[in-house]
Amino acid sequence: MAATDFLTNRLPDGTQLMTFDSTVYRLSAIKKAAYKFGGLFHILIEQHDQVTDVRMKPKESNAPIDTLAGDFCNEVLDQDLREIVAEETAGIRNLLLAQAFSKTSLIDSELETGEYDTKHCEEVASNE
Repeated sequence: MAATDFLTNRLPDGTQLMTFDSTVYRLSAIKKAAYKFGGLFHILIEQHDQVTDVRMKPKESNAPIDTLAGDFCNEVLDQDLREIVAEETAGIRNLLLAQAFSKTSLIDSELETGEYDTKHCEEVASNE
């Protein structure tokens, strides 16, 4: 793909064609963004080798398609980053859920008191 990770092109029938690099943007993120924009566009998603094509045809003829196409690209990025954050924090989220629904503590009870040794914290901070 070119210097950017996505390309846009307006077709003669008013459809906006956007091509995303599949190595950069996940198909699931593109689908989530498409769902969010489904009220404004008829959307068709096609995946080929290393690219995902998204065809968006506005439901209303006076829709500002260039602006909305840019908003769609931002939403794809947002959804992709949300998935990355969800993967990176899955362990902690699962631990919190397990602790919340567990009848016994999964964490050392001495650490649950909420009392902190501020003197120790100050010593550690001063040594850094």
